Amino acid sequence: MKLRLLPLASSLLALTGCSGVFDSTLPAPQAYILRLPSPAQPATAPAAAGSLLVQRPLAGPGLDSERIALLRSDRRFDFFAASRWAAPAPDLLESVLVDAVREAGLFSSVFDDSAPYAPHYNLRVTLRRFEADYTSGARAPTVYVVLDCTLGRHRDRNLLASFTAQGTAVATEDRLSAVVAAFETATAGAVSELERATTAALAAEDPATRAPAPAR
Repeated sequence: MKLRLLPLASSLLALTGCSGVFDSTLPAPQAYILRLPSPAQPATAPAAAGSLLVQRPLAGPGLDSERIALLRSDRRFDFFAASRWAAPAPDLLESVLVDAVREAGLFSSVFDDSAPYAPHYNLRVTLRRFEADYTSGARAPTVYVVLDCTLGRHRDRNLLASFTAQGTAVATEDRLSAVVAAFETATAGAVSELERATTAALAAEDPATRAPAPAR
């Protein structure tokens, strides 16, 4: 699965001092979004379970932000200058997960945390890592995306699975464009692991307590 990162020109104005004078020497921040392409349809599609609600991910320290995080060689947490995500990282990831799981066809319907409906299943995710790591000493960083996940039935609060989905990717060079490309590859790997673990959890669910099949 490959993700496309699309740059958006930011409309934010950089102002200096109290006079409100525009400083044209400051670069305009660039914003990026993650968007999943439509996956190839499998030869035999899995039977869809009931509905799924993807809760807004919780975020590890420093990650509930629009800024693109990095970890320096001295273990200092920092952010790339003049760049940002188009939304805080948890909101960005929530959108990616809703689209990915919906298109995988594992559930009859998939919606985000703002939906007013009672689902059959809940997916809870903690964004533990979402940064470019420079601590190895290599010139180009390694991007880590680590998701701690729990899948459960909404009706009886029964836990079906608890697992970690992760992806890594080494940037081809120490340039922001290459680092952003590594973010897309690492995110794709983590999403693929999440889909595989979710498929396995649904397959192992006790048929006697399974959520009702969607109406036809």
